[in-house]
Amino acid sequence: MDLKNSLIKTLKINLFNHIKKEIDDHYLNYLNFLFNIIKNVKSTVDKPQAIEIIFNLKDYDYFIQNPEKIQDLFKNPVEINKDDNDFIGGIKISLGSGLISYDYTIDNLIDKKSSFIQREISKIVNDSEIKETESQFNMFIQNQKSKINKHLKQYDQIQI
Repeated sequence: MDLKNSLIKTLKINLFNHIKKEIDDHYLNYLNFLFNIIKNVKSTVDKPQAIEIIFNLKDYDYFIQNPEKIQDLFKNPVEINKDDNDFIGGIKISLGSGLISYDYTIDNLIDKKSSFIQREISKIVNDSEIKETESQFNMFIQNQKSKINKHLKQYDQIQI
């Protein structure tokens, strides 16, 4: 079980790093992704109430310099803010001073798919194989420790 959890954690970290690199390398495509998210939720959130769109620091800098790109999409005024806790990418939308909120951040999307990732890994490697691999790995470590201890004892005997 530890091995499977470690695999999932490593996969998520690698996925985060890969997505971050892709966003940096293809920022204009990423901005189109953000616009598509906003357009898709526009009909749901463009009600006569306060609309707040929250970005990470990099995206906030872009949209605060180009507020018309968002304002022109909505009938109602939109407040653009940055999140106190930076995230990889995506947006958060808050309506009615936070009474209703939507989280379209990359971090949240990946976390939502974690159970899917776990199921897929379980399909690839079943628990008995993982336990067997863990057992073999633990035995290998014990054998290596034993060999090291044996060599250290021999070394101590030579020193005396």
